[in-house]
Amino acid sequence: MVSKNHLLQFKAGRCFRDGTTDTVKPDATKGLVFMDEEDGLMHFYWKNRDTNNVDDDLILFPGDAELIAVPQCTTGRVLVLQFKSSSQKLFFWLQEANADRDQIILQQANALINQNEDGNDEDVLME
Repeated sequence: MVSKNHLLQFKAGRCFRDGTTDTVKPDATKGLVFMDEEDGLMHFYWKNRDTNNVDDDLILFPGDAELIAVPQCTTGRVLVLQFKSSSQKLFFWLQEANADRDQIILQQANALINQNEDGNDEDVLME
């Protein structure tokens, strides 16, 4: 189903909204976000690292989503995958030990999401 050499991967847990508020709470489950291209479509996955089950498999169309840091979060490193065609938002908290790569993760994820937006099929260079 999914290759072991992903285009991008990083350790991240999920966060869920606290009721009807704008507050999100982290879920303690260890997770892994990874991105792969299958059949010409970009997939954004979230996998439970304890069970190895893929719980989320989203197809991202070029220009339809953006992964951004949540500036209101002052107690951790929270990201939101925000869709432009709907109000859907998925929240993740970074579980990578080194925060130095946070901006690189965001840049690479967004480059992968948008790589075919202008009709350009060139691969994104990963470090």
